[in-house]
Formats: sequence, C-alpha cells, structure tokens
Amino acid sequence: MCTRTTLPEAFEFYIGGSVGPSLYVRLVDGRLLCEWASGGGYSGVVMEASPTPEEWARFTETADRLGVWGWEPEYVSAHSCCDVIYWHLRLEIDGRSIVARGANAYPGSQGAVVSKEFLAFRTAVERLLGRGP
Repeated sequence: MCTRTTLPEAFEFYIGGSVGPSLYVRLVDGRLLCEWASGGGYSGVVMEASPTPEEWARFTETADRLGVWGWEPEYVSAHSCCDVIYWHLRLEIDGRSIVARGANAYPGSQGAVVSKEFLAFRTAVERLLGRGP
C-alpha cells in the first residue's frame, strides 16, 4: 500500500543516443512533459502526463527499493566511445536528491549490460507516463 503522496520538486530523465529510440521526460508545473525520438533527433511532439499522488508514491517506493538515492554521480564504461546510449537522471523528492548519468554503463552492472535495477527504474518512469504494466 502506498502511503506517501509527496510530489517531486524536480524530475528529469533522459535516455538515448545517436541511433535508436530516445526518451526525454521533465517535470514542469506538476506535469510530466515527454518526448520520444529516434535516430538522434527529436520529434517535436511533446506529450503530457499528470501522474496522481498515488502514482508518484508508487514511483518513489520503487526508487527507494532500487537504491536510486545511492547511485554514483557518473557511470562510464570502456565501451563509451561509439554507439553510445547516454542517460541522465535528476530527482528531488521528500528532501532527498540525486543527479546521476551514464554512457553505456548503469548502476548495478559491470560494462555495457543494462542492469535489472536500471531496467526496473525505466519501467517505473514509463509507468508514470501511462505506459507499461
């Protein structure tokens, strides 16, 4: 059962690269603005989502469970020179904050393999947008 209903003070998440799909999400005036893109460009189509306090509480609980607040500021692998997937996270909620980023490297993983923790976090972000299970 979700008990917290605090909304974030700041939230920004990006994942993408020069090829393949990209996702950019940012919190503006209590709403999430989201843009999906491909091939390194932006579509120019911005979608909007307004998660409920309960959805934010579920997201925060997931972030807590995944240890997001303990992620390192930067993750870089030896494979960060070509076909790079970049990601960036800025989150401030409940008096806590995290700024982390990576280039072909992820929390909880060695090398360029995407970790279960990072995949679960991305799924939680997509759930906020009304996508995913």
